[in-house]
Amino acid sequence: RKGSLFSFKGGVFPPENKFTAGMAIEHVPAPEYLILPLKQHSGAPAEVLVKPGQHVLADEPLTSPKSAMQVPIHAPLSGTVVSVAMSGIPHPSGYMEPCVKIRCDVPGEPGYGECYANPSYPDYQNTDRETLLNHINRMGIAGLGGAGFPTDVKLRSSAKAENCQVLIINGAECEPYITCDDRLMRERADRIIEGIRILQYILNPVYTVIAVENNKPEAIRELNRAISDSGISETRVTEIPVKYPSGAARNLITVITGIEIPYNARSTAYGIVVHNVSTVYAVADAVLRGKPLTHRIVTVTGSALKKQGNVEIPLGYSIKELMNHFGYTAPSVPRVIVGGPMMGFTIHDANVPVIKTSNCIIAPGEHEIERTKPQVNCIRCGRCARACPSRLIPYELYAFCVANEHEAALKCGLKSCIECGCCSFVCPSAIRLIAEFRQEKAQIKIEKIKKDRINAAKERFVLKQQRLAEEERLRAERKAAALAKIKSKPASAAASGNDAAAVSGTESELEQRKRIALEKAAAIKAARLKAKAEASGSDASAGQTVSSEAKAESPAAASAQNPDLEERKRIALEKAAAIKAARLKAKAEASGSDASAGQTVSSEAKAESPAAASAQNPDLEERKRIALEKAAAIKAARLKAKAEASGSDASAGQTVSSEAKAESPAAASAQTPDLEERKRIALEKAAAIKAARLKAKAEAEKAQSQTDTKGE
Repeated sequence: RKGSLFSFKGGVFPPENKFTAGMAIEHVPAPEYLILPLKQHSGAPAEVLVKPGQHVLADEPLTSPKSAMQVPIHAPLSGTVVSVAMSGIPHPSGYMEPCVKIRCDVPGEPGYGECYANPSYPDYQNTDRETLLNHINRMGIAGLGGAGFPTDVKLRSSAKAENCQVLIINGAECEPYITCDDRLMRERADRIIEGIRILQYILNPVYTVIAVENNKPEAIRELNRAISDSGISETRVTEIPVKYPSGAARNLITVITGIEIPYNARSTAYGIVVHNVSTVYAVADAVLRGKPLTHRIVTVTGSALKKQGNVEIPLGYSIKELMNHFGYTAPSVPRVIVGGPMMGFTIHDANVPVIKTSNCIIAPGEHEIERTKPQVNCIRCGRCARACPSRLIPYELYAFCVANEHEAALKCGLKSCIECGCCSFVCPSAIRLIAEFRQEKAQIKIEKIKKDRINAAKERFVLKQQRLAEEERLRAERKAAALAKIKSKPASAAASGNDAAAVSGTESELEQRKRIALEKAAAIKAARLKAKAEASGSDASAGQTVSSEAKAESPAAASAQNPDLEERKRIALEKAAAIKAARLKAKAEASGSDASAGQTVSSEAKAESPAAASAQNPDLEERKRIALEKAAAIKAARLKAKAEASGSDASAGQTVSSEAKAESPAAASAQTPDLEERKRIALEKAAAIKAARLKAKAEAEKAQSQTDTKGE
């Protein structure tokens, strides 16, 4: 409240060279193309919402955040998306990242000048704080002082703790050449005060301080006027002395409050929140007007330009095109610096876009670029240690960086380095200390990424091994449980008459079932082959069938111990032999020639041979003998009729012969009524055998299915 000031250790006093401080903010014509990197802040890029060929309106979101450290980007102007591909970004290494390229609309095209309707909260004091924080995130607000930290994340951490004591608005702008914040405070102080009111509503701080270096009297005057006009309370503008880097957040906190924040802690833990004036202005636009962060004010300076100034341009504007607008003439040693001369970096290609953290473009002339001195060995003078505002020993840190001793560099305080450039500015040996520190940080980051990947791979491997071991353990437990269950059952094989299962007490139930199923399958296969042999009427087929039966029955020999199965097989064979003999007999009776009769007798003899094993059946043998006698009687009757008919004339003989031939089957059947009865019985038996065959086929299929299931 009293405006008391403190000081921080170290610091330097470089030439200010703020040539553009008196130049008002201007605008440039709309470009033909805009290139918008997906990542323009410290965090991860958000998810892309657009695709090539899609027309977008001004202020329309192009990406959507899915996590806390993601901030969306918006279309600064209306146009058509050309591509979403890799493109160069402002980075000292020429690094490329995914970018959205937009061809801007020209006057007369449909949609030119139209804006996307984003929500706004003019009556923010009656709005929930969480709603305002989410809205600030959706409007793409990130720190515009150079770090690019998501604004909503910083505000949310302090609002959640409810311990904000001091809100500091950073208007120091200590970097040489840069004047964009100075011009913003001069021309738009009222909007900055509106943004401060919004932050005060969200954070509820005890006191608010606007810190401005005393080399900006006009900005201080305009801010004091805006404070008095708005009637805002517990807020003051504090003039701080010119000293680089007083604009760094931790150094500024020390100057205003006298508190030194450790580099392993956040200022919000001490009840202090710091925001840049450009960020506060963007918050006011987002909340009151629904305007996302699509434009920013950039200082364009350097003697290689015909004119210099401060310009408000859309994000994605090409730096090369911007420099051409200011009349760039390349010197003999061309060089383009993004940022200030102390903390900025040189880019290799000017055809890269302006992003949210780009606050200055410097195109120095030959007289502004000090000829690079040859670097010599460190003389241990200690100037860098005295100038470091972070209380580090840069020459010792440099030695560790050159030797690639990453752990030692981290212990020496590498992460505490803010890369202000004070050590390089005062080094008499012209050692590029900041360049080495930046390279070491990048190398440590790469090593950390590799180590994280290796650790993740090891963790996946360990988890896989644990999973496989657990699966093996469960498999062994299931197997042991199954074996115990089988062994605990009584020996059912002895009750079923299976001698092999009874003898082998250690044989598992599964093996017994498989063996029985195989035996049944073999028996069914033999029955099928037997039925096929019975259906064939030729002697060769009969012989092959008998041979096949003998082969097919061999796998089923083990089933001979089953008397019921063997009895059924024997009866089936006898019935099949009887049916075959009856068929051959009927065929012999139908033929009228002696040769046919002889062949029939021979065929009968051959056909009866496979059934010789059934000679022990007296009933079957008796029927066969009677059938042969009747066949001989029929043959004698035919010969006698033929001899009697040979004495008559030809026509009569032919008629008698025809009648005899036509009546011979009927005569034979009349003389042998017992034959007709046997034929009927044979047909019935054939039908019964066919039914048994179908039943055996069904049992075989069922047994085969069970066998396949058990095998699986």
